[in-house]
Order: sequence, then C-alpha cells, then structure tokens
Amino acid sequence: MVFKNHSSMSTKQSFSSLMLQFEHNYNLRTAFDDLLIFSLCSLSINPLTRKSYDEDLYMDTILKYEKDDLRHLFPEAFAQMVLEMESRKGSSQGNDVLGDFYQEHLYRKGASQFFTPWSVCEMMAKITCAEETEKVLNILDPTCGSGRMLLASAFELGGNHNYYGIDIDSSCVRMTAITLFLNSIFHGEVMCADSLNPDDFRCSYKFSIFPLGVRLITEKENSTLWHLHKNSFTKIKEENRKQTGKQIRLF
Repeated sequence: MVFKNHSSMSTKQSFSSLMLQFEHNYNLRTAFDDLLIFSLCSLSINPLTRKSYDEDLYMDTILKYEKDDLRHLFPEAFAQMVLEMESRKGSSQGNDVLGDFYQEHLYRKGASQFFTPWSVCEMMAKITCAEETEKVLNILDPTCGSGRMLLASAFELGGNHNYYGIDIDSSCVRMTAITLFLNSIFHGEVMCADSLNPDDFRCSYKFSIFPLGVRLITEKENSTLWHLHKNSFTKIKEENRKQTGKQIRLF
C-alpha cells in the first residue's frame, strides 16, 4: 500500500474542505470511515515488505474509488490532518481534528453521542492526574469517543503510561487510535466493544514504539485490553459475592 502525492495538493485547503468534496459522489460517513482505515493502514507498515500489515484491507477498501480521481484526496486529507493536529497542539481548542469534523458533520443525532469539549477534558485531566507518580499507570476511558479525555490525560501525565480506550462505535475507536498515535502516545490500545459486556470484542488497535506503528487485532485472545477489561469484571463479581448476606455498615 503506497500513498502517492497528487499535483493538486495544497495546504491552503483545510482537512474539512478536502473531506467534504466526497459528499457529492459518496456517502460522507463512508468516505470518512475509509479515510480512517487508510490512515491506520499507513501507520502499520511491515519493515520487511515495506507494505502495510493490513494491505488486503487497504486494497479491498480502495476498490470502490478505483476509477475516481477523488481517491487522490485521501492522502491529501491525511497530510492536512497531520498538519492541523501539529499546528493546534497546545491551543485552547485542542487538536482533535478528526473528532471536530465528526461532530460537525457526522455525529449521530438522537444516539446520545456527544464529545466532551476540550476545555472540560483539560480540567478533568488536571483534577484526576494532579498527583505525580513514577509508577506506570493504566488509564482507561470506557466510552472514549474520539479520544479527547485520554489525550488530555496524556498531555498532563506524559506518554510513559498505558492509555486504553473502549467504544462501541468503530469510527470512534479508529479516530482515537489515530489521534493518540499521532500525538506520540505509543503505549496502549483502543478496543471496539460494549464496555458493559466483558465478553464483547469486535476488534482493537494496539500502538507501540518497538515496533513503531498501530496494529489491528481481530482475535480477542491477542488483545491485552480485552483481558484487562474481562479480569476487572471478574474481580467485581468476586467482591460482590463476598459481600452477599453482609449487613451494610453506615458508621
């Protein structure tokens, strides 16, 4: 899988304007999801073959744009997304470029889907991550959306901790994986699942620095996050079982 430069590429066009060009010929949500897939494929390169580990997924996805010059907009949009993320890093609006576009153009009305504003994420991160620690922490957002809370926590605590996210929406999972990785967060995993069901698993994306990249996981047994999540439910069940029949003490 190779992204080729296109002569019409111009940084004067915003990420949003590039993506909106698809809505005349395609369903915008589909095109956005395909961009997320292409982005993740480009972040999962096998150093031996110099192709994506998910080359087959890329080829299957790009097939629908085979005869359309709009396919060249995908690498342009990816490049512009990275530039906008970098330019907005540290700003008061945050640099969740993907989440901002999704919320403005694609969010599911009536689905109780609302991304926490960046300023609130920053405030919550400062409150919950105020205590410095040398211990490596496991930080989980069970309804991660586009990953803003995890990103704010990483900016506050640093990238040496493990950052985990779960969401039932596959688009949100992909957005989170891309945003965290491009913000130099190399320890963690994002899983597509119902966080209230410990047995649920659709797929996950694990990111690392050695080897550098984001890897798609399709088998739950290979997912660190799935095991951690399932074990946490087991511990809760054991604690509840021990408390059964005991009188609640208020004082």
